[in-house]
Amino acid sequence: MGRHDISGDSFRLQGIRTQSQSLMSATRPVRYSNLLTCAVGLFLCGWTVIAAEQTWPANPAPDRPNEEAPTPSEVPPDRPISELDESKKPPPAPEQRAEDRAEQAAKDDEPGPPIPEDLAPGPITACKDIKPGEDTVLERVRRTFAVTACASSAWLDGLFGDQFYYDAYMNTRGSLSVGTLWSEYDGFDPRLRARVRLQLPQWNERVSAFAGRVGEEDYISDTEGEFDALPTRQFGGLEEESVLVGLGYSSPERTGNDFDAGVGVRVDLPLDPYARARYEIVRTFAEHYVFRARETVFWQNSEGFGSTTRFNIDRALSERFLIRWNNLAKYTEETRGVEWFSEATLFQKLNERTGIAWQNYIAGATDAEVDLQRFGARAIMRRQLNPDWLFLELRAGVGWPRTKIFESRERSIEAGIAFEMQFTDERL
Repeated sequence: MGRHDISGDSFRLQGIRTQSQSLMSATRPVRYSNLLTCAVGLFLCGWTVIAAEQTWPANPAPDRPNEEAPTPSEVPPDRPISELDESKKPPPAPEQRAEDRAEQAAKDDEPGPPIPEDLAPGPITACKDIKPGEDTVLERVRRTFAVTACASSAWLDGLFGDQFYYDAYMNTRGSLSVGTLWSEYDGFDPRLRARVRLQLPQWNERVSAFAGRVGEEDYISDTEGEFDALPTRQFGGLEEESVLVGLGYSSPERTGNDFDAGVGVRVDLPLDPYARARYEIVRTFAEHYVFRARETVFWQNSEGFGSTTRFNIDRALSERFLIRWNNLAKYTEETRGVEWFSEATLFQKLNERTGIAWQNYIAGATDAEVDLQRFGARAIMRRQLNPDWLFLELRAGVGWPRTKIFESRERSIEAGIAFEMQFTDERL
């Protein structure tokens, strides 16, 4: 159990970060744009499977053995033995072998010329060394994504030097999830999410590159919850996912007084750049408590400046239970007043592969039409499937949303299901 992570592996719910949900202004029909996105995502997955089958056969043919060296009598009369390939020369005499070994040892002590660039292994070639698991369609899809992420990290890092750190590239972290949410208030909401963090050791071990399809506002303002596979509402309604790319700076070791920053752009026309910086303090006290406080300042070209303040307190109840009280507030130039959110979560470990988060939440905003915009409860189950890098997330809950003054506050049941595939054992 880490000094600054009292939750430990027992309460990570297999490593997924929770996100809280807020409900939108009126019941909406199915978002066909999201359905189309999921269809395109499934098409791309199928395409990668075909590419994987063509590129990496399950049972490659063994190498052909070298041909036996010819005897001196087999050497053509018009071609001296010295011009034959090394593999086809007749074996030397014993005294010749001793002289050759001494001469070769002297050559080994001298520095040789650098390997020509055209003979050096490229990123794709090196990243194909990622060991596959069982020969299944799902494993080949995962390996295709892992090799692509590894090669992207190697290529990008190669712009800053001529060395290759393949161990770092092969540990590139990433995940891909597909699922859907449903509520009486919002209707169906299909989701396709992905994120990957590329290591850049030649530039600086503190610098990394990020690319992903995530909730744009939640990511930039640092209001994401603790679960990745499906978004949960912290403020207002669920937003559409956007593709973001950028660079980040953070310390590889967390000390309890940590600073990190990032810059990037939303990949859409017109391009929408952003920047953010945050500082976090983590302290333990009274043996079983952990306190975290984090301040984030951000800017986005389309939204202006803003800040997010959040703090939470963890209390370990036993080896199987942990309770967390999470609070945050956000202000931006586009916000009417301050948006606030509070949530109490009881994490329960059922076994080594399954966990449940029991949540109660409340959210509102100052200077809004309705100060108290929603409250409710939900349960989120997280299960590690077989293979170990595949996860199932189920959720069910009930809430009472009201965001417009003319609306009446009525009960809204919600449910969701998602599958998440992780590229490596480490999480973002």
